[in-house]
Amino acid sequence: MPLTRKLIHEQVYFYTLVLIAVSLPLSVFTTSMFQLLLVLNYLVELRYREKWQKLLSNRALQVFLLIFALHVLGLLWSENRSYSLQLIKLKLPLLALPIIIATSVPLSMIQVRRILLLFTAAVFVSSMASMLKLAGWLPGGMDGYRSLSLFVHHIRFSLMFVLGLLISFWFLAFRRSSLSRAERVYHTVVLIWFTLFLFILKSLSGILVAGLLAFFLLLRAVFEIRDQVIRFMVLVAVLMIPLFSILYLDHAVKRYYALDVLEEGELDAFTSEGNPYLNKTGNREVENGHYVWIYVCEEELEREWNRVSKIAYDDTTSTGRSIRVTLIRYLSSKGLRKDAAGVKQLSKTDIRAIEQGMANHIFLKRFSLYPRIYEVIWEFDRYQLGNTPNDKSVVQRWLYLQAGWSIARENLLFGTGNGDLPVEFSNYYEAVNSPLSQDQRRMAHVEYLTELIAFGIPGLLIFLGALVLPLFLARRQGSFMATGFLLLLLFSMLSAGTLDSATGAAFAALFYSLFLFGPDFPWLRPAPTNSRAVQKNPQEDG
Repeated sequence: MPLTRKLIHEQVYFYTLVLIAVSLPLSVFTTSMFQLLLVLNYLVELRYREKWQKLLSNRALQVFLLIFALHVLGLLWSENRSYSLQLIKLKLPLLALPIIIATSVPLSMIQVRRILLLFTAAVFVSSMASMLKLAGWLPGGMDGYRSLSLFVHHIRFSLMFVLGLLISFWFLAFRRSSLSRAERVYHTVVLIWFTLFLFILKSLSGILVAGLLAFFLLLRAVFEIRDQVIRFMVLVAVLMIPLFSILYLDHAVKRYYALDVLEEGELDAFTSEGNPYLNKTGNREVENGHYVWIYVCEEELEREWNRVSKIAYDDTTSTGRSIRVTLIRYLSSKGLRKDAAGVKQLSKTDIRAIEQGMANHIFLKRFSLYPRIYEVIWEFDRYQLGNTPNDKSVVQRWLYLQAGWSIARENLLFGTGNGDLPVEFSNYYEAVNSPLSQDQRRMAHVEYLTELIAFGIPGLLIFLGALVLPLFLARRQGSFMATGFLLLLLFSMLSAGTLDSATGAAFAALFYSLFLFGPDFPWLRPAPTNSRAVQKNPQEDG
């Protein structure tokens, strides 16, 4: 085929989309750079009349663009225009990518499949880099699970794993016959590894989105079952999932508060070496049900710790935390006394964990969800005991929600305007004398609440309509990938400002546009019959 100008632009278009997809989990800079290249190619390609006609005839696209238009209109009643413009700049992918994908020459199914395959490969590579960091083969310390996300924000990173799971499941469930053996093995590995990595990453947002998405897609599958008896039996089994989840959470809370019986008059006053214990019976801090500040002998702790570790007792961990406090908490978590005898019972793995800032031995369980749930309960418990909420992510989010809802209630009709969000939150924190430090005073971290504050109830309804209605206007409600990704977005916005970052906006815009404005992805193709064979989709040959 001769290399014409039209073909060159089409190839640049396709490969630039590939590069954007690959860049999402690896680099914020290249993600933005390749989006700029995509826009330039689109403009230089010309054919404006044809593209304009496609835009005018695409009602679903027009409705989706209301999201960007809403943020432009927010300039009208925002006093802080510079912040409004900053938000508009972040959300430019929500304007550019849908228009370009919807009005360009349609991608073939093969091309879209390549984009999806290479995206999952890039996420896989990023996860391997994270594991190298976890193993200590890359420079820099580990400051909790967030440090595993090396290139992008950990919440956006976790959402990419959820999408990777969705993509690989789609390939194996609905395109298995068209896959080579190597591709089947690859997608099986992705399903297993991405699920495990979500637990290693311990992103509650990602795990919650994956769980909700799986539950609703299972429900959808149940209603595809024609046999009523089987449908009812499977439905009952699926509905048991949230019930068991609630029971597990209840068990986790009860397990946390299964405390040691503390009889003040019966506490030992001296160690086995004859040194006095410090017993702060009024301090109710616990680790795994064991009180932290009883049976503490710092003289023995310091001596024994300095014998087994190169990091001094009064020094800090690799993540900047106090070795002294970390050691005391870690020993408590194992039910050991904080004395020489307790330190002698620590293994080399325990010592290394303490040096890395790990304050509880349960965090050594990389593939368990309970440590992350424990951490959330611990944060709230510490906050209720009067400790600072700073650097406690879930407690902080709770305070952000309180702040956001308080601001929203006073601006339900038209909102504050998107430009005035920082000022409104700053004024609220000052008014209530918030215990959050200045650098921890942030906005709502819930997309729906942010839209409600900025634009009021009418704006929130427009935002929701612009997200959901295109699915039906484009007649993609039967599409597994379109429906799945829309649910992924809707669930992610319950715990994060998904569209309030360059990576989040690009991630949402790219895959929303591919699944709703690109080739159709059916939920299930009708099976061929003897009387009439199903025609092959011409786009699949691309």
